Amino acid sequence: MGKKRGTTIIEEKKQSHYIRVKASYKKLRTAQTIEQTVYIYGATGYGKTEMVKHFIGKQKCIYYTCKSGHLMQEKTQGIHVDQSKSFLIIDDLQFLKEAEEYKQVLALLTSAEYLVILISRCPIPAWLKGTYLKEAFVVIEEKDLLWTAEDVARYFAYNDIPLSEEQIEEIHNVTQGNPLAVRLATQLSRQSGYDSALLEKGWTDMEGYLEYSVIEEWDSTMVNFLMQISFLDQFTIPLAEMVTGSHEVLRLLEEARETGNFIESITDGTYRLRTILRSTLMKRAGRMWGSELCREIYYNAGRFYELQDEVVEALAMYEKCQNNNRIRELLIRNARKNPGNGHYFELRRYYLSLTEEEIEKDALLISGMSMLYSLLLELDKSEYWYGKLKTFEKKQTGGIKREAKSRIAYLDIALPHRGTTGILELMKSVPTLLFEKGIALPEFSVTSNMPSVMNGGKDFSKWSKRDRELAAGMGKIVSLVLGRYGKGLVNIALAESLYEKGGDTYEILSLLGRGSLEAETGGKIEMAFAAAGVQVRLNLFHGNEEAALAVLTSFEKKVSKEGTAEILKTIEAMKCRIALYQGEVENVREWLTKAPDEDAEFYILERYRYLTKIRCYLFLGEYFKALLLLEKMSVYAIKYERPLIQIETNLLLSQVQYHMKEAGWQDTLLKAVQIAREYQFYRGISEEGAAIIKMLQDKTFRANFPKEDTFMQTLCQETKQMALQYPNYLDQSILAPPEFGENALKILRLQAEGLSIPAIAGELGMKEATIKYHCKENYKKLGVSGKADAVLAARNLKLL
Repeated sequence: MGKKRGTTIIEEKKQSHYIRVKASYKKLRTAQTIEQTVYIYGATGYGKTEMVKHFIGKQKCIYYTCKSGHLMQEKTQGIHVDQSKSFLIIDDLQFLKEAEEYKQVLALLTSAEYLVILISRCPIPAWLKGTYLKEAFVVIEEKDLLWTAEDVARYFAYNDIPLSEEQIEEIHNVTQGNPLAVRLATQLSRQSGYDSALLEKGWTDMEGYLEYSVIEEWDSTMVNFLMQISFLDQFTIPLAEMVTGSHEVLRLLEEARETGNFIESITDGTYRLRTILRSTLMKRAGRMWGSELCREIYYNAGRFYELQDEVVEALAMYEKCQNNNRIRELLIRNARKNPGNGHYFELRRYYLSLTEEEIEKDALLISGMSMLYSLLLELDKSEYWYGKLKTFEKKQTGGIKREAKSRIAYLDIALPHRGTTGILELMKSVPTLLFEKGIALPEFSVTSNMPSVMNGGKDFSKWSKRDRELAAGMGKIVSLVLGRYGKGLVNIALAESLYEKGGDTYEILSLLGRGSLEAETGGKIEMAFAAAGVQVRLNLFHGNEEAALAVLTSFEKKVSKEGTAEILKTIEAMKCRIALYQGEVENVREWLTKAPDEDAEFYILERYRYLTKIRCYLFLGEYFKALLLLEKMSVYAIKYERPLIQIETNLLLSQVQYHMKEAGWQDTLLKAVQIAREYQFYRGISEEGAAIIKMLQDKTFRANFPKEDTFMQTLCQETKQMALQYPNYLDQSILAPPEFGENALKILRLQAEGLSIPAIAGELGMKEATIKYHCKENYKKLGVSGKADAVLAARNLKLL
């Protein structure tokens, strides 16, 4: 028997075709050397017993099986049983249920003078934990039994079935390295050659094996329980109780885990069934129960989610049970909410699937459609439904008419694309509606869960020019119109306005303190978040990133208890921005894996995270990605009258152009400065510090301003201060250059010259598949996804 390089050790006798997985065999050999008990576990099909047979070979052993629920010694094919043994094997431990049986196993363990190998489908059960902790078993986990893509390739090669690299990867991904699943695919391929459709057939065969060889062994109560929860992607104990009507969920889950290791814990308190078992159980339930009972399970799950106010999940369940009435009712209920806590984007598919006739029957649905289209940047459609609402209101009487009027007033103020022009006059007219017409206004969201009031649901830059005057004169009206959502708004908005204009730090902190207290005592957490956002920026500006992070961490705990998921997502983005200041590459890369995908669909309520993502792209040298996202953000900023975002997008775009050595960067930066000058806003630019200080100090650019320009003098002074405090901000030079082999570098250079993959293959005398592999690895090392960004990143790292 000889070792071969790679992840496996394979018997030289080709006829055995047996794959030995390195991780599990290494542990077995270690256990044999130190004479330690081995515990092997994995779901059905992972080759546990087969592995032990091949490890033992012709050595002598005693073999027990627990399949009958009792400890029984027997002979088994492939294992030589002899009383003068070297090994004691106890298989199928998952079937033991009685205390007496447990004692027998424990007695064997304590009296054994040879290597003991325990085999089960589940992790170490409770009754065995004490012995495990005392004796410290060597544990071979399920992951140690999985086949790698290399193992899959070797097994197919042993069976004389030629496969491409792509086919091997496909098989490995679908089977997830389960040895039985790979063998089934091999058997099917022997008959007619491999193609992708065989994987579906192999999946069906696996389902059949589970249903008739595994599930049939289980207690009927547990099988019925598992069939019911198989309709859920994931579940908690309360949800499982609602769906099944059982109060023994915990016991049944533990029994299912110990019987077959088919229950996976995703997070604390959330579980799911393994994919293959779930599909098997769902098909079995469909055959045994029929569609009506299956729909009832989905309905019960929908009711649970609805009671928990988890609207997205509830709608998914109601859709599966085809309950259109509940779907419509939930959409109407969601339309009562503001964009900050409503699920307009997540539910857009349901809203957009409604017919125009269905929508026109209800003022809330009409209003919801107008808001949804505004959030999706479809201004004409938003105004179309606003017009429909006005028409609807004229035809109604009584309470329905009042509801429609309140929705019109709400949209007049809240529609994102309408900017802030005329809002003061509209707000002044609202009290008349409230008192004379008996109309109740819907809830408003000033911040849209952003860490800002001035740059929240709308851009209030125009108000900043008269900030103190408006703060003194509009306080009462704002409180009356916005209710709880207006608590603390005036003080926090004034504090933010002063911060943007470089105001006195003490006054800003004083205003934030008063505003936060108002928001926290009878107001809304989203307003307190806006105050925390300004406080974070203020700490960062004064060089105290630790204090900024402490503010965020403290607020995050508060939000986890009473806030919304959207605020938590924004807090993560804010932490990423702090990581950018500190030059923490790994934290930035990690956040990017959770960032929203702008290519899937652009959604304006993700704007803070989009702008954070652009900075990440800049830091990592992915300029083309940054440009594409900036284009979308720029369109939004102009259409929706957002001066603060116009400053930001122009500022970031100028950085991209500067790094790409495009002459237009100066004009773009000039636009940002001119908008900032109009409102006397410094901080939106100066906060970019090290990323733009050289650009601001460029002689050609400075020629646009007279030397005595006080605005530019202050702006440059503040930016220089930030650059000194955070020298690593967006500095690509701190990125450790990845290591590249000679061939990988040659390929990068040829790509930079514009050669295609076939041309590079011809130039270097390599296969196209090899070139593709090197390209894929190059992109991964450079943190990019395409050739153009790879070439740019390589040049920035001085690799080309």
